[in-house]
Amino acid sequence: MSPPTVHAIVPLAVLEAIRNLDTPLDDGLSAELAPETFTKRLGLTSTVAAQIERYRDMADRGTRVGDDEAVQVFRLAGRRADATLVYSDAGRRAARYAARTRGGKPSVLWRVLPRSVRRRAGERAAQRTLTRVFGLPLLRDAAGIHLRLTESLATRAGFDGTGCYFYSALVAELLRVTGGFEGSMVHDRCRSRGDDTCQWKAAEADQRW
Repeated sequence: MSPPTVHAIVPLAVLEAIRNLDTPLDDGLSAELAPETFTKRLGLTSTVAAQIERYRDMADRGTRVGDDEAVQVFRLAGRRADATLVYSDAGRRAARYAARTRGGKPSVLWRVLPRSVRRRAGERAAQRTLTRVFGLPLLRDAAGIHLRLTESLATRAGFDGTGCYFYSALVAELLRVTGGFEGSMVHDRCRSRGDDTCQWKAAEADQRW
């Protein structure tokens, strides 16, 4: 078994996203459906509930899981018809969990600082958090903010392309939480399309590609 290298936040976020998408809408129709219909939904099973509690406890303690275990959870999501929704939701959840591990709330002084100052400070905070929690190298150069990965949980799980939605959502949400970023991470290169690496670039909300 591989050593614990993946923060428990990752499998926790994926399983919570699956449960969220499998939970029926409160639209008045649920009562008309047979209870056994719900038990067939993976996200509502007792097994997933138990794993969520396990990963939540591990995440609270800042512990990690083995690479193989994380890949299996990632693969579980990739087999679903709504995999892109699961990965996107999971990425946002993971970002919010990671941001909370930084502790504390922005001070009053933070809120009165110029937007550009808050953005750059938030970007640096996002870089530190991505490195510390996820081991991801978010960089800035003349072309802007970008992330490059030769290998990821998505590629290891066999769902590069689909699983890459996790990273797009993770980085964009963390930049939003830490510095008010309003754009998205554009996945302009992907191994699923024959590129030698996966790459994401930050694009402002009004930026055209």
